[in-house]
Amino acid sequence: MAMKSLRVSLYKLEKVKRAFKLTGLTQNEFASEVDLRTRQPIGNFLAGKPVKHQVFKEICFKLDLDWQEVADLSQDTQPETEQFQDTIFENPNFVGREEAIAHLDMMIDCNAKAIGIYGKGGIGKTTLAYHYLETQKLEYLELQVGMQAQYITSVKSWVNDQLRHQFKEEPQQDFIGTLEQLKRNLQNKPMGILIDNLENALDENGKFKKKHIDYLELFIRVLNAPNIKSITLITSRERLNEAKLSFVEVYQLPELDEIAWQKFFSRFHINVNCPAMSAIHKSYGGNALCMKVLREPIQTKYNGDLEAYWQDNKEFLLKGNIKDLVASQFDRIQDNNIDAYNLLCRLGLYTYQKIPYIPIIGLLCILWDVGEEKKRPIIDSLEQSHLLEFRKERVENISDSWQDIPDLYFRPAQGWIFHLEQLQNEVKLLVFQPAGYSLHKVIWEEANSRLNLSNQSIDYLLFSLKEQVDNLLKSSGKLQSFLNFAYQKQQNLFCNFPYKEVCIRSAYIELTLEIVGNLANEIDPRFELENAGASNFMDMSLSIELDISFEIAQVINGIFTFLYCLEPKSLFWELSNTSDLSEIDFTLEILPGIKRLLTHKLQINPELHEALQYIQSLLPANLEKIGFVRSYLRVYKPELVPSSRKIPMVSLKDVKDICGSQLRESIEEFEKWFEVNGQKWLDQIAEVMSSIPRINIIADWQFSEEERQQLRQYYDANRLLVDCLNSASDEVRSHIEETLLLPIAEIEKRPFKN
Repeated sequence: MAMKSLRVSLYKLEKVKRAFKLTGLTQNEFASEVDLRTRQPIGNFLAGKPVKHQVFKEICFKLDLDWQEVADLSQDTQPETEQFQDTIFENPNFVGREEAIAHLDMMIDCNAKAIGIYGKGGIGKTTLAYHYLETQKLEYLELQVGMQAQYITSVKSWVNDQLRHQFKEEPQQDFIGTLEQLKRNLQNKPMGILIDNLENALDENGKFKKKHIDYLELFIRVLNAPNIKSITLITSRERLNEAKLSFVEVYQLPELDEIAWQKFFSRFHINVNCPAMSAIHKSYGGNALCMKVLREPIQTKYNGDLEAYWQDNKEFLLKGNIKDLVASQFDRIQDNNIDAYNLLCRLGLYTYQKIPYIPIIGLLCILWDVGEEKKRPIIDSLEQSHLLEFRKERVENISDSWQDIPDLYFRPAQGWIFHLEQLQNEVKLLVFQPAGYSLHKVIWEEANSRLNLSNQSIDYLLFSLKEQVDNLLKSSGKLQSFLNFAYQKQQNLFCNFPYKEVCIRSAYIELTLEIVGNLANEIDPRFELENAGASNFMDMSLSIELDISFEIAQVINGIFTFLYCLEPKSLFWELSNTSDLSEIDFTLEILPGIKRLLTHKLQINPELHEALQYIQSLLPANLEKIGFVRSYLRVYKPELVPSSRKIPMVSLKDVKDICGSQLRESIEEFEKWFEVNGQKWLDQIAEVMSSIPRINIIADWQFSEEERQQLRQYYDANRLLVDCLNSASDEVRSHIEETLLLPIAEIEKRPFKN
């Protein structure tokens, strides 16, 4: 033995290969370390070819393997090895689990006796367990727990069967005696044990149900006995949570990555080089069973055209075995924990589009019919069953490449309105993504379907959710006062606001929380931050900042808009499209706004009124007539407005070319004045407008950190409620929107009338 060439078994070869992966060494690097003298190719060893005895011993020593044990295991004949290799590595249904196998190896090398392989249904837990035990070339005992509650396998019967058929012994009469018999046999012979679908013997807390407590005896008395030589693999959708079974190691099986899906489909001559590949993998969450189920229709009905299949079927994810798999998970939750089942179905209310991760407050609110002490355990049970997914909060770096974009430059006197400095300091480099929960799309489809088929109406569910959300601030007098403050401002300052009034109330909360909110355009789709929506958003924000009416804010913002158009690096430069316009053209657009502001003498700051009067007095005569003619031409001579211009203006040059001599003289007089005084006059307007005193809601209210947190939860919960309203009837939706973000006293004045 010491002088002859050795052939290493496939089992040990695979262990060596995985050892390389775990240590981070390449085969060439390892070869250099092992034998600097002979440079014996390590590839021969890894390929199962003969290598010199000394090299073989050094390799085994480096990997902490007993070379004699390896040699004893290397007596397999070549035909058997080739047959075994074909079985393992050419199985088309097993892909992408190299890391999982390496992880199991590592755990067993660290003396793990029992490993729980956990993961959602269909992810490949059982397939991995079978594959692993077979690659170990171990005989193994298989305990199928059963899929239905009434058919759960009795451990007593299973042990008796193993003793009779596997070990050829007659079992004793008492259960504990048969466990001792099984233990003795496992001490004498290395074996594997597979316990499949253990979740069906567990209750909602991950403990064995009382009628299946014999499983606990099997684990404690046999599987954890000190001298047994068995390796136990347990598959379960839910985590085993028995304090006495802490010796069971945990392995969370991840989803198959997209590369594994590509490899699998390619084996069946399915084209994976298409955009649909990523989309279909993401939609099914890398689920192994879904991958196998989809293969047949793509291959046979669509001749391997994955793109065509996806275009026809992407709206119908639940079908055939996939639907059965998901339905079985829902059925089990329904049988074991009705509160968790209700939560799961109610989560089908949310769409996970604009809000992809639901904050914890969203889950707590839809558990309105459950005591506070039970809510967290219910959420935890769904998470442990892998039906509800949780993502931790995180802060991600984002590209700061936009910092040099010219459009983001503002004059200091004008830029305050956009809080640009705050944006640059707080948002530019980091994006905070809060923690939250979500349902995978396939799970959501089943939840939404069951919710719609339940005997509870969607309108009832939404009213119940609304009540929970409103009650979040009910006990805080200060926060109720703040909601009433926002409501009163909405009534007094926004009588002509063109969108739903709750958009205004949401803006007050967002300003207080110092967030750039999205609630307004979620409530009212017309309120998109583009075109007219952007303009009204700016007017509303300015109205709040200056504590002035919406109408006055519109005029002030109109003046600001045209002042910005004079700055080549401003955000409005694209809007102005000024290649054929001069500052004098924009000046004429500012004048009507100044005149309208001066008519609001009692509603604007006296200093502002006086300053605007002075600025207007500096202008030459006849400007009003010039402005009127320009406006007239814009309407009745639209051909004078270039189609590319987003701000429809007729240039003063065009007016001058077609008007009479008297008006032309007035224009020329104005041009001479503007050449001397125009820039100074415009700078004066910018200074006056940007000096308007602003209120500071945050400083005025001085909320504590706890109150700010309460207000943030309230805001988030209302966003979630709005996200659900597409499922409501028109009457219910209208009523809920009308009473959103109102103080309790005002809500009680508006009962729903059906």
